[in-house]
Amino acid sequence: MRKLLVVIVLLLFASLISACWSRHELNELSIVVGLAIDKKGDRYNVTVQIVNPSQVSNKKAGSSSFSPVVSYEATGVSVPDALSRMTVKAARQLYYPHLRILIIGEDVARSGISKPLDFIARNREMRTDFFLIVAKGTTAGKILNMYSPIDPIPANNLYTKLETSDRLWAATGKITLDKLIQDLSQQGKGPTLTAIEIEGNPSKGDKITNAEYVDPEVILKYSGMVAFKLDRMAGWLNENDSKALNYIQNSIIKTSGIIACPESKGNISLQIVHSHANIRVNTKSGAPEFEVILKTEQDITDISCELDITQPETFAKLNKLADKKLEEIINRTLHKFQKQVKVDIFGFGSALHRSDPKMWHGIKDWDKTFENVKITVHSHCTIRRIGTTVQSVRSTIKK
Repeated sequence: MRKLLVVIVLLLFASLISACWSRHELNELSIVVGLAIDKKGDRYNVTVQIVNPSQVSNKKAGSSSFSPVVSYEATGVSVPDALSRMTVKAARQLYYPHLRILIIGEDVARSGISKPLDFIARNREMRTDFFLIVAKGTTAGKILNMYSPIDPIPANNLYTKLETSDRLWAATGKITLDKLIQDLSQQGKGPTLTAIEIEGNPSKGDKITNAEYVDPEVILKYSGMVAFKLDRMAGWLNENDSKALNYIQNSIIKTSGIIACPESKGNISLQIVHSHANIRVNTKSGAPEFEVILKTEQDITDISCELDITQPETFAKLNKLADKKLEEIINRTLHKFQKQVKVDIFGFGSALHRSDPKMWHGIKDWDKTFENVKITVHSHCTIRRIGTTVQSVRSTIKK
C-alpha cells in the first residue's frame, strides 16, 4: 500500500514538472508580422511578411544589403489553403502571435470580407490586437512590401503610423479584429476600416534602397476610411467624412481644425483636446428622429490675422465659428451617407434599437429608412487656452 502511495505521489510531481506541450523552438519558427489578402480570379492570393532574425538582431543591420523581412506569396481556394501552400517556400513553420497588420485588398473588400476573415477569427495562434486596413488603388500585397526609412520592418511601420494618426489626427481609425467582428454582428451600424494608399512610384518602394533616402521616393499614406454594408465595401470616406464619423462615435482623442478669422483675412488654427458626442432619439412622431449633441474643448494654436483675443466677445465669436464649421462637416457627411452611399456607419440604428426596441423590430430595412430620417446636429465648442502669447506675431509688427 505504501509503495502504491509513493508511486502516485511521484506521478503527481512528474506531471507538475513536465514541459509545455505546445512549446516551439525559436529557430524552428518564421515570425509573421504582416498579412495581406487579395483576390486572384475566384481564389485568394495571400502574402505574409516574416522577420529575418539574422538582420533584426544585428546591430549593423542598417548597413547590411540583406532585408530585415522576407515575404512569401501563395494562391489558394481559401486563405488557409494559400497559407498551407507556403510550406513549400518557407523554411520554417509560420508563427502568427506577433501579427501586427492585416491588409485587405480592395477587390476582397468589394466581394465580401467575412469568408477570408473566418480563418483569422478561428485561428487560436492569432491574437486579436492587430489592426486591419484596406488597400486603396493597389493590391494589399504591394502595400505590405513597401519599405520605410523609419522602421526597418514594414508591418511595424504601418502599425505605429496608424496608432499615431488615430491619436493625433482623427481622420483614421485603428480597428482590431474583435472590433470589426463586433461591428459586423451589430444591428444598425455598418463597419468601417482605414484605407491606405501608395504615394510615389510603387516599383521603387519594394526595394530596401527606398529606406536610404532623406526624402523617400515612395511613402505609404493613410487616406480616409472605407464603409461597409454588411461585409461588403459600400464607399469611401474622405478626410472630413472620417473626422465626422469619429466625432459622432466618440473616437476623437486629439485633432486640429481651421476657421476663418471673423473680421479680417486669415485663419485661426484650433486643436481639439476633448470631444464628446451624444445621440438623442425621439420617436414621439411615430418615426425616428435623431439629434447629435457634440461638445468640444479647443485650444488656439495659431493666428494669422489681427485679432484681439483679450476681449470676451472675441471668444464668443470664435466659439460660434468653430460650432458652424463642425456642424457643416458633420451635416455634409451625413447627407452623403444618407443620399449617396445609403448605409448607416454612425450607429443611429443601434441608438434606436437601444431606445425603442419595439419600433426597431418593426423596421424591415434600416438602411432604406436611414435615407430619410431627420438628423440635426448641435455643436457646443469652448475655447479654453490661447497659448503662451496673447496677440499674434503679425499684429505686433509695426506698419
